[in-house]
Amino acid sequence: MRGMTPDQDPQEPIEPELVAAPPPAARDASPGAGAKTFFHPWSGVVILGVDWLAFGIEAPTGLVLQPLMSLLAFGLVFMAVAEIQFRLGKDTPAAARWKALLGGLAAGVPFPVTGTIVGAAILMLSGLPTLRKRR
Repeated sequence: MRGMTPDQDPQEPIEPELVAAPPPAARDASPGAGAKTFFHPWSGVVILGVDWLAFGIEAPTGLVLQPLMSLLAFGLVFMAVAEIQFRLGKDTPAAARWKALLGGLAAGVPFPVTGTIVGAAILMLSGLPTLRKRR
């Protein structure tokens, strides 16, 4: 058993030991602070926001304009994510376009991805859930 001395009875409870608090710098640093995520957080906002808006606008029309809305969502997200990744994410132009393609496909599919596993993946890949902790 770990934490026991050779002369200690195994049936005897182990007493906890109090140690000093961690230094303030270690306490305030969140895990992954400063770490680069796959998508820049603004890219995640654009992908999920456009996807939500495109499907939300299209739903009342009975999905008549669905092909057009899918193409518009793809194009808008592709352009926005490519710029965000290149300028803010400091990606190479090829990497920014690749990420823009993935984001455009996610937003351009003819159904909302916000509440799906794809939406959860975009949230995680853009670091949006930890954004408040990074400040």
